[in-house]
Amino acid sequence: MNHLLPGFESQERVALLLSLTRISSPEVIAALTLHYTSALPAERAAARHGIELSNFMRGQKKLEQIAATVEAIKAIDWAKLQLTHLQPKQVA
Repeated sequence: MNHLLPGFESQERVALLLSLTRISSPEVIAALTLHYTSALPAERAAARHGIELSNFMRGQKKLEQIAATVEAIKAIDWAKLQLTHLQPKQVA
């Protein structure tokens, strides 16, 4: 399941997700950021930054894994928040 939508992600969100990876190549980072912030197809984003498509795809796969983990954490937090709000408040 894809958690990131090309063209719909902010640069800040992509940068934060990338910070949770070990991706260090400026070209791969730039290509991934371009792809997710502007919806430029993967092939063109990779070519524009002079990287092999396989390197782009490896970075994309890692970024999706990180995004999936972040979404799972958010789901846990959301469920916990909902339970907290459903419980009756104690009167002192």
